[in-house]
Amino acid sequence: MTGSRTRRGWIEPLRSGLQVLAVALAAILVVALSAPDPAAAQQRPRSILEMLFGGGTQPVQPPRVQRRVIRTAPPRPPRRSTRSTRSSSSRDSAKAPTASASDGSGDASPAAKDIAAKTVLVVGDFMAGSLAKGLDDVYSDNKMVDVTSDIDGSSGLVRDDHFDWPKKLGPIIDREKPDVLVVMLGSNDRQIMNVGSQSLTLRSDAWNAEYERRVNAIADIAEKKKVPLVWVGMPSFKYDRMSEDMIFFNDLYRKAATRVSGEFVDVWDGFVDADGQFVYSGPGVNGQTVQLRNSDGITMTDAGSEKLAFFAQKAIDRVLGDTSGAAGIRLSSNELPNMQLPPITNAANAVSTPPVSLDDPKLDGGDTLLGGGHVRSFALEPSPRDKLVLNGAGTGHIEGRADDFGWNEKSAAVAPGNAVAYRGTIDLDKVRAHEGIKPPPEMPSLVDAIVADWSKENAQAQQGVAKPAK
Repeated sequence: MTGSRTRRGWIEPLRSGLQVLAVALAAILVVALSAPDPAAAQQRPRSILEMLFGGGTQPVQPPRVQRRVIRTAPPRPPRRSTRSTRSSSSRDSAKAPTASASDGSGDASPAAKDIAAKTVLVVGDFMAGSLAKGLDDVYSDNKMVDVTSDIDGSSGLVRDDHFDWPKKLGPIIDREKPDVLVVMLGSNDRQIMNVGSQSLTLRSDAWNAEYERRVNAIADIAEKKKVPLVWVGMPSFKYDRMSEDMIFFNDLYRKAATRVSGEFVDVWDGFVDADGQFVYSGPGVNGQTVQLRNSDGITMTDAGSEKLAFFAQKAIDRVLGDTSGAAGIRLSSNELPNMQLPPITNAANAVSTPPVSLDDPKLDGGDTLLGGGHVRSFALEPSPRDKLVLNGAGTGHIEGRADDFGWNEKSAAVAPGNAVAYRGTIDLDKVRAHEGIKPPPEMPSLVDAIVADWSKENAQAQQGVAKPAK
C-alpha cells in the first residue's frame, strides 16, 4: 500500500505536466494554421524552447543565387584554305580577267587569276603539301601565277602499290598542263621495297639501284612532256638516321634533275643550326626566330611551309620569267609611232649598279654581278674591249679608275715641233741613194774606253793651264 501511494504521488504531477504541454502544442498549431500574414511563409518556425521561454522570430532569407558570367571571345574571321587539289576545269573556271572578286558576305576573297596565268603544279607527299601551301600564299597576290597541287601525303617512290607516281604523273601533267613541275618526295621512303617476289632492305645495293631507277623515271616523264622540272630536296629531321637517309636521297634527286636540265633546290641549310644539327625553331623569311617544325620533328608549321616556298620561289621564277603581266600588253597602230625606245647600250659599259634596299622583301640581294645581266646580241655602243682592241681608243681618262694615266705628263716628251718618225714612215730607198746604209762603229772595250776618257781629260787640263799664260 505504501509503494502504490508513492508511485501515485509522483505520477500525478507528471501527468499534469504532460497535459499542459499537449495544450500548448495544440495552441501553437492553431496559431500557425490560422496566421493571415503572407510574410509568415518567409519566417523560420519557432522552436519549443522559444515558445516556452520567449524569443523573436528570425526572417528566413532566401538563398542567394550566384550569377555565372560567361565571357566569349570575339569570333575570328574564317581562314582561307590555301591547300587544295584542283583539276583543269576548276582551275580554268577560277581564272577570270577581273583582279578581285567578292561573295557579298564581307570576307575578302583572294585575287582571281588571269586567263593567261602560268600554272605551277606541285606533286608529292605531305612535305609537298606544306610546300604547296607556302607557294599558294606567296603567289596569292600575283594574278599571273596559279599554284595547283596533286598531293598524296602517304605516297612515295617505294610503295608503288599505294600510289604509283611513275605511272600516274603523266596523266596528271596532261590534265593540268603546267608551265613548271615542282616535285617533293622521299619522306615516306625509308622502308623495305617489294620488287616482284623480292623484299629489298633499305639502302642495300639492290634497293639503291631500284630507287634510283624510279627517281630517274620521274625526271624522264618531265623531259618527255617538255615541262621544266624543279625538284625540291628533303630537309633534316629530328632523328639522325632519318636525316642521314635524306642526305643520300637528295644526292639522287640532284643527279636526276640536272640530267634533264632541271633544277634542284637544296633546303637543308634552312632547317639546321650552324653545326648542321636539326632545329625546331630558326630564322623565318623575315629574319625573326620562329617555330619551323611541329613537336613530332617531322612535319612543318605555317612558318616552315613559308620558308620552303621561299627557297623554291627563286627557281620557279627563273623558269617562269616575267610574271608581271607586261608581256601580254598589246599596243594599237596609233600608239606605235609615238613610242620612244631606250638607247641600246652594252652591259660592259656599266660603271655603277642600283643599290639594294635594306628592306628588300625578297631579302636575297642581287642575282647578277655588275655588268653581268643578260647577253645582248646587238649593241650600238661598243664595249671597252672593242674600243681598245678594234678602234685603238682608250677609256677617256675616267678619274679614279685604274687605267686613268692622265696624271703622267707625256706631252713634253713629244713636242709638236720635233720630227718624229713612226714605224713605217721612212723610205729606205731614199736613204740608200743618198748616203747608203753604214754599219755603226765598233764599240771599244772597257779598258780602251777608260784610257780614252783619261787621255781626253788630261788634254783638257793641259789646255786649261796654257790659256792663262797667253
